[in-house]
Amino acid sequence: MRFSEFPFLRYVVFFILGVVIYSFFGENIPRNVILVTIVSVYLVYLILVGINIYQHAYRFKIILPNLAYILFVFFGLYFANDTDIKNQPDQLLNVEVPIQSYLGTVLSNDEAKPNSIANRFLVRMGFSDGQEIAFTGELLIYHRSEKPLYPGDVILVSGNPQTIQGPKNPNEFNYQRFMMRQKISHQHFIADRFEVIGKVNERPVEEFFIGIRTRIMEKMDFYFKEQANLQVAKALLLGQKKNLDKEVSEAYSTAGAMHILAVSGLHVGIIYGFFFLFVKPFRLKVSKRVLYLSLIIILIWGYAMLTGMSPSVMRAATMFSLMALAQMKSRSPSIFNAIALSALILLVLDPFLIYAVGFQLSYIALLGILVIQPMLVRLWLPGNRFLEYVWQISTVGIAAQMATFPISAYYFHIFPTYFILSNLVAIPGAFLIMSFGVPFMVVAEVPILSGILAWLTEKLIGMVNVIVFWIRDLPASKISEISLSVWEVAFYWSLLILFLLLWVYPGKKLGITFLTLIIIAGIIRVIDVIFQHRNRELYIYGLNQGKAMDFLYKASLYSFEENISKDYTYSILPNRSALKTFNSYSILAFQTEQGLDLILPEIDGNLLLQDQLLILTDNLQDKDVFEWKDGSWQKSKISDTLDLGEKALKVRFK
Repeated sequence: MRFSEFPFLRYVVFFILGVVIYSFFGENIPRNVILVTIVSVYLVYLILVGINIYQHAYRFKIILPNLAYILFVFFGLYFANDTDIKNQPDQLLNVEVPIQSYLGTVLSNDEAKPNSIANRFLVRMGFSDGQEIAFTGELLIYHRSEKPLYPGDVILVSGNPQTIQGPKNPNEFNYQRFMMRQKISHQHFIADRFEVIGKVNERPVEEFFIGIRTRIMEKMDFYFKEQANLQVAKALLLGQKKNLDKEVSEAYSTAGAMHILAVSGLHVGIIYGFFFLFVKPFRLKVSKRVLYLSLIIILIWGYAMLTGMSPSVMRAATMFSLMALAQMKSRSPSIFNAIALSALILLVLDPFLIYAVGFQLSYIALLGILVIQPMLVRLWLPGNRFLEYVWQISTVGIAAQMATFPISAYYFHIFPTYFILSNLVAIPGAFLIMSFGVPFMVVAEVPILSGILAWLTEKLIGMVNVIVFWIRDLPASKISEISLSVWEVAFYWSLLILFLLLWVYPGKKLGITFLTLIIIAGIIRVIDVIFQHRNRELYIYGLNQGKAMDFLYKASLYSFEENISKDYTYSILPNRSALKTFNSYSILAFQTEQGLDLILPEIDGNLLLQDQLLILTDNLQDKDVFEWKDGSWQKSKISDTLDLGEKALKVRFK
C-alpha cells in the first residue's frame, strides 16, 4: 500500500494543516494575502501543466505536487477564515453598542438544566436607545417559563446577552473556544424576560426532523418502563445523549462501551447493510441500481438528520453515500479515498469540525480498525467458529483503542480496563437493539406493533445495561486521572506509526528510529521530574464557591480544599492531573485567632487565610506572583495579600 495511491488522503492532510495554521496565526494573515497566494500558486501550476502538455512530456515532478499541497494548505486557511465569526462584521460578537433588547428565532427544543431550561437562539436584530441594530448570530438562552419554547418561535428578549467567558483556571476545559467553534459566542439568562410574538419556519427541513424525533421520543416515554433503558434508547437510536443520567453515562464510559451511545458508522453501517441483505445492487440493471442506491442515500441522510447531524454520523453518512455513488457504476472504491473525501467535504463546509471530539474519534477509530485490525487478526487463526467470532470482535476493539487512546485520555482522562469484554456484548447488542429499535421508530404511530417492538427493544437494552453495569463494578474497571498534553498525543501517534511500519517493513533504520524516540521520551520525562523537584509553586484556584490551593514541591502535591462542590471536577482536577506528581498530601492547617494558619513544607513562613484573603507572612518575601489570564500565566504585581476571588493565581517561591 503506497501513500500516492490515495490522492484525497494527501489533500485532506494538507487542508487540515491549513486550518491548524489558521488557529494559531490566523489573525496575522489578512484574507487578501490568502486569496492572492491561492491565485498566484494556481496560475503557476497551470503554466507548468501547460508546458508539459505543449512539450508532450512530464516534467516538474517535484514542483507540481508540492504546488498542489501548498494550494490545499491555503484552501484550509481560506475556508477557516471565511467560517470564523470573528471575521464577519454583522455578527453579534462584533456589536460594540450596548443592547437593550433583541428579536430572533428559537432553533432547538427545550433542554432541561439544573436551574433553568436552555435553547439555541438565532438573533435577527437588536435595539439600543430606541434605534434598530442589524446583526445576526447564535447564542444560548436560559429561561424559566412554564410554557415550553419550540423551534420556530419568534421571541422578543429584554436585556443584553453576555459573552461566554473563558476558563478561569489552568488546564480547565475551554468552553468559550468550544462554543465559538460552533459559531456561538454569547449566552443570556433571560428567566421570564421575553415575549413570544409569532412563529416562522426558519429551518424547515431541520424543524421537520426535530418534530419527528420529538414524536418518537414521546412514544418511547410512553412505552419504556425503566428510566435507564429509556435514556439508552434515546442515545443509541436517536443520538440524544444530553439527558443521560450521570450513573448511566459513567457506567458505559467505564466499561468502554460509550461508543455505541454515539450514533456513528456502526449505526449507519447497520442500516446500509440491511438493504444489501435483500437486494444486491450489482445484480440490478443500471437504471434500477441507481434508483435503489439513491433511495438508500436518502434514507441514510434522513436518519442522520433525525439523530441531530453529529460529526460522527455526518462522517458515516457522507462516506456511505460516496460508496453508494461509486457502486452506481459498479465500481469498488478505495475505502481510504472514501474516508478522506468524506472528511474533506465536511471540513470545507465547517473547517472547525477538526476540533470536535466526535469527528476526531470517529475518523481515528475507523482508520485504526482498517489499518491495525487486519494485522492483529493474522496473529491467531482459531479453528473454532465461535472463537473466531470472539477474536474478530476483540481485535476490532483493540485496534480502535490503540488508535484513539491518546484522544480519549486527552479529553476524558480515563482508560476502560475491560473494553475487550464490554465490546463482546456492546457491538452485537447494539446490532440487535438497532434491528428492533429502527423498525419501532418507523411504526411508532401504529399502536399494537409499536408496543411489541418497544417491549423487545427495552428488554434487549436492559440485558446490555445489566452487563455494562456489572463490568463497571469489577475491580480496577478503569484507570482515571490520566493527563496527556498535545505534544504527548502527537508523540504517541508517532511511536504507533513507527511501530506499525516496523511490523510491516522490519528494518534496522526503523528499529533505531523507534528506540531513539523512546529514549528521547525517557530523557524528557527525567528532565521534567528534576525541574519538578526544584519547583516550589502555590496554585490558588479561581472558584465560584469555596477555596482550593495546591502546593507543588519535589514532585509531590500538597492540597487544601474548603467548601468546594461541582467546581472540583472541572476547575481543579484537570490541573492536578496535568502536574503529574508522584504523591499527594494535605496541607497542614491550624485555626488561630487571626484565621486559618496553613503550613507549607520546607517554606520559612506560613500562609494566613482570612475569609477571602490569603496573607503571606513577612518571611515569604522572595517570590513571584502570576495571574491566569487569556490562557496563560502572566506576571502580576507582587503582594503579601492575595484576594481569593474568581481569579486563579500562582506564587513561585525562589
